[in-house]
Amino acid sequence: MTFYVPYHSQGWHGRIANGWQSLLEDVDGWLTLNPGESVVDFPSRQVRRVETPAGRVYVKILRSGGDAHGPRRWVSDLKWYLRPSRALAILRVSQALLAEGFVCPLPILAARRRSSWGWPTELFISYERLGTNLAQRLDTAPDAEATRAVLASTADELRRFHRAGFVHGDCTPYNLAFTDEGRLILFDNDRTRRSPAWLRRHQQERSLANLGLRLTQFAQSPEPFRLFLDRYADSAAEADRILALIRKRLKSKGLDFS
Repeated sequence: MTFYVPYHSQGWHGRIANGWQSLLEDVDGWLTLNPGESVVDFPSRQVRRVETPAGRVYVKILRSGGDAHGPRRWVSDLKWYLRPSRALAILRVSQALLAEGFVCPLPILAARRRSSWGWPTELFISYERLGTNLAQRLDTAPDAEATRAVLASTADELRRFHRAGFVHGDCTPYNLAFTDEGRLILFDNDRTRRSPAWLRRHQQERSLANLGLRLTQFAQSPEPFRLFLDRYADSAAEADRILALIRKRLKSKGLDFS
């Protein structure tokens, strides 16, 4: 079990894995000296891959922003200003996932710093977790039988995840991966959460609809997700609800793969 202790440095406040205090005592200086390799670079979100004496880590920096404009942007910024630390939320949900036997990147540091105007920046550092994502598994499947096996394994693992009460906040073929032993790895858990029972199924179906949308776009066909649902869904009614959500989202994007 990894223990976390309070972290305070140059305005950053959060929690750090015990044993990392010396290396990350001055995290700003460390990032300057170790910029690493850029993986994602947007105004509101940066991800870097950095080598350390203890292994490769991923550094995620989150700020307010995004694609919204006008009043929607004002609402988004206000939520970002008022909400509790997202980095600490990722830490907590990662701890909960790992404690219940699920696989996700192990957190190292979760911290927030506010500017002189009060605007927060979030910092989250985790160990690298190697795996082959669902898109890659499907792309390299040698035949239809192997494709069905990959989708069946994904359905079984996601059902177990959902029955534990969790909802993935960005469920896509790129954020679901597998270990060499076939265990599901949950990446990009910025908005992953344990949902209240009364809202859980609704949120899980919306999360699955996002997976279905992205999988349909990736495959240029609805067939892979239908195979997934054949294994996942408890009833035809549940499958129909999720497929209806996907059709609606595809239509909003001007797409039709029926």
